[in-house]
Amino acid sequence: MNGADEMTPKERMQAILQGKHVDRLLVSPLILNYASRSLNLTVRSFCSNGKNMGDANIACFKKYRHDIVYIFSTTSTLAEAMGTRMYFPEDDAPQVENPFIQTREDLKKLKPVEPEKDGRLPVYLEAVKRCVDAIGNEVFVVPVIGAPFTTSAALRGTETFIKELYTDPELVHAVMKVATQSVKNLIDAYVKAGSVPVTVEPVATGSMISEKHFREFVLPYLKEVYAHIHSFSLPGVLHICGKTKRVIQCMAESGADILSIDNIDLLEAKALVGDKVCLMGNVSPADGMLKGNPEIITNMVKDCVIKASDSPKGFVLATGCEVPIMTPHENMIAFLEAGRRFARLPINLN
Repeated sequence: MNGADEMTPKERMQAILQGKHVDRLLVSPLILNYASRSLNLTVRSFCSNGKNMGDANIACFKKYRHDIVYIFSTTSTLAEAMGTRMYFPEDDAPQVENPFIQTREDLKKLKPVEPEKDGRLPVYLEAVKRCVDAIGNEVFVVPVIGAPFTTSAALRGTETFIKELYTDPELVHAVMKVATQSVKNLIDAYVKAGSVPVTVEPVATGSMISEKHFREFVLPYLKEVYAHIHSFSLPGVLHICGKTKRVIQCMAESGADILSIDNIDLLEAKALVGDKVCLMGNVSPADGMLKGNPEIITNMVKDCVIKASDSPKGFVLATGCEVPIMTPHENMIAFLEAGRRFARLPINLN
């Protein structure tokens, strides 16, 4: 355990889920590709090899003792396993190079994934299993899945897919149905491996789609996903980055238990949906973690705790989105130390 902590991360999470007393709030920076730095790996070598991905996350946890260990490299991994071709920069997150669905005829070839064999999903499953075996007694291992709308956008091409919300809603729904089944298949595989999967839906941000389109094309499928997660008696976590104000009430209707949010004031988020869901966020990844310094980050952490620690359904201190891979080590330490200090219960901000 770390310093004044009285519980392991897993004990803390279990107690929170059971409504029991905890020593402090969860402190969970979104460490994703940043974990590669713990073994001095490039992102390409990290995300293309299950042993590398698993061992780097294990080393990262032993280094920082953060409350949740995420397994992730890109939101398009599921789409890749369904046929989208990816480009792998040497030291940055993989990017979509060629979407699978070029014409309506390609819809006939679109099938739900088999996680044990398709694309790089076996890499992720190996990483998950390595982490569960090595540190699963201390911390929950949490693989991150691109949710149906984001996966569908990577299958079709994001710009084209967004236009088709207006011009070809039938195609959008057809892709979404297959993507949703793929998400559910991957959830099954991850749960079987002993982990707790969460979903991210960045393409459904209020920066890109309207509330009307969210309700029509995103919400029904998210409800299906979270009903499936709840069938395992696990919590549903939804992350959407960017500007979420105009869709946050839809997010709270999705069935997710925790909303991980980025570019919205926590006081405003609390007022809008705090009585419905647990809030998670939202120290700035760029202005804070990457470009800031320990003093700036400490103040950002304190501000988040001041604004949201009394949220009716609970609060998880986190970054608003992925920790940039070039974040200085001292900034990560500052986030964690400030979090453990200010998030102790009962809250005392002195």
